[in-house]
Amino acid sequence: MRGNASPLTRRRLLGAAACLAALPAWAHHARPHIPRVYMILFRGETAVEAGFQQWFADNRYEAEFLVRSVDMDASRVPGLLDEARTWHADLIYTWGTPVTMEVAQREFEIPILFTMVSAPIAAGLVRSMASSQRNLTGVSHVVPAPQQMNAIRNYRRFERIGAIFNPNEVNARVAVREMRTEVERSGAEFICRPVPLDDAGQPRADAIPGVLRQLAELGAQLLYMGPDSFLATHRLLLTETALAMGLPVYSAAEVALRDGRALFGLVAGYAKVGRLTAHKAAQILYHRAKPAAIPIETPGSYSYLVNMDVARQLNMMPPARVLQIAEQL
Repeated sequence: MRGNASPLTRRRLLGAAACLAALPAWAHHARPHIPRVYMILFRGETAVEAGFQQWFADNRYEAEFLVRSVDMDASRVPGLLDEARTWHADLIYTWGTPVTMEVAQREFEIPILFTMVSAPIAAGLVRSMASSQRNLTGVSHVVPAPQQMNAIRNYRRFERIGAIFNPNEVNARVAVREMRTEVERSGAEFICRPVPLDDAGQPRADAIPGVLRQLAELGAQLLYMGPDSFLATHRLLLTETALAMGLPVYSAAEVALRDGRALFGLVAGYAKVGRLTAHKAAQILYHRAKPAAIPIETPGSYSYLVNMDVARQLNMMPPARVLQIAEQL
């Protein structure tokens, strides 16, 4: 099985064991139960997990974390769920839509807390953001499409917006569908192309440059990069190729701006998402709240990010109204 516990996780688990060994015999029986959080990630640890675990430390909540990553292969989830049961997890934390859907399609006795799921209703995870009516709850990270379109319009008017997406990800399909509605409502044209698949039905990273060239030839003036785990993994290839073509990228996720060459975006910061997720975990673990009683939410505030080096390279500096509110990278 790939995806061993991270060094941070090992330190915490070993530290807890060392403390227990140092206690007198009577204290072992008196020690309260320490909640166990089993974390299933899609592509390794991110700033979301850092924010999640830091919230526990800041609020002096003791917990044990066991971290696993499926390395972009959600078919590994069933084996990890067996491990979660064996480990006697009190909560299962899932990152992203593919992992969460694999977990949630099973009747599971352990509470599930998802994060970084862009469209929980459209993905079929829940019927309402107010209550899942199931043994799960979570956090969505994507700014609603109308607000994203306003952010684009505040930067400048683009008459033709292109988009690329992984057709295998329901969250990516939903995002481009919702963005198409907003783009066309604004009077602009939306050109959308999927990433080609290989013989095994998996998206081809090597096909990304060709799709970008096609969009540029069709007259795209801006590339929309939605909440797409595959594209996020290949963010440098995508954003650097687009930049070399003179094609600016708007990103709906923070990672392509802070660790990529996207030009701008309105995003929910990963650390904020992690902290909100941790708050919901505490409600379940320490206050005995039922997941169905905890609403699915997005962070209450968003950040308008602009990569100023990219803006200079493209000769596309943000207007004063954007500079007044943006975080300049």
